[in-house]
Amino acid sequence: MVIGWGGTYGHLYSAVKEIRKEDKKVALLHFNHIWPLPKNTNKIISKFDKIVVCELNLGQFANHLKVNVPHFECEKFNKMQGLPFTITELKDKFNQLLEEK
Repeated sequence: MVIGWGGTYGHLYSAVKEIRKEDKKVALLHFNHIWPLPKNTNKIISKFDKIVVCELNLGQFANHLKVNVPHFECEKFNKMQGLPFTITELKDKFNQLLEEK
């Protein structure tokens, strides 16, 4: 599962859509509001074995989820260059994670 929030939606949605066209299983959970978290956040997240939180910062939202969602573990994919993610770099990361056991 790919998790994002705020302005990352467009690039995450496009990358996930392209990966799914390759018949790979990946889901997107995007938050518009991070406080308070939606009531069903834990229920949704608990259904996935592998989670990556993509952020254009040092990973504050991933840390927020770790504190507020029981048993939350994730891979962090952060970018701090003042530029948005590219679809290519997102797809590369998602494919890498899908290939790992």
